[in-house]
Amino acid sequence: MSLTDRGIVPTTITATGSQTFVVPRGVDKLTIEMVGGGGGGGRRGKNVRSHGGGGGSGAKVVVTLEDVTPGSTLTFNVGTAGAAGTHPSSSGGRATAGGNTTFTYAAGGTITTYTAGGGNGGNGGMDTTGPMDSSGGTATCGGDCDATLTAGEDGTAAGTDAGGDAGDSVASTGSYGAGGDGGDASSFTAADGTDGFVKIT
Repeated sequence: MSLTDRGIVPTTITATGSQTFVVPRGVDKLTIEMVGGGGGGGRRGKNVRSHGGGGGSGAKVVVTLEDVTPGSTLTFNVGTAGAAGTHPSSSGGRATAGGNTTFTYAAGGTITTYTAGGGNGGNGGMDTTGPMDSSGGTATCGGDCDATLTAGEDGTAAGTDAGGDAGDSVASTGSYGAGGDGGDASSFTAADGTDGFVKIT
């Protein structure tokens, strides 16, 4: 029986880092949604047209576990948001990527690690060939597994008269794992991404 079958409200985990969930009595089936952290946006250059890249959003993994043990503890690592860039060039202060949200589960002698990858950050407006390419996160499950894997959305890469737009959250609810906007014509300042999350139903 699932949480819903037992009349138990779904659990949403929004705190980052290592977090645990104890399977309630009478529950042997869980559906888990995991989203990685969103990447930070890149800072705009001095030229109003030198837009920073928007951060990519975190990927999503949805898996249903049919054989969980009541009273057992599941451990998740929830990815943090990427920080916005504070300098438009490669000299320092680049945006950072969002953290991965991960979960490892053992069943039937098989150990599977599910990873909802964090989104990459955006390059600064004067750093368009840097490593922060605004790409969305990648979802994996360590081999052959029965899970739904959804990549994060790309932000708009840094460039002249382009950039700034972040990748939207792919979470089923809220804005978890969204990328941060890059600096654009209206502002030098970029935005942080948002933290990932886990939802258990």
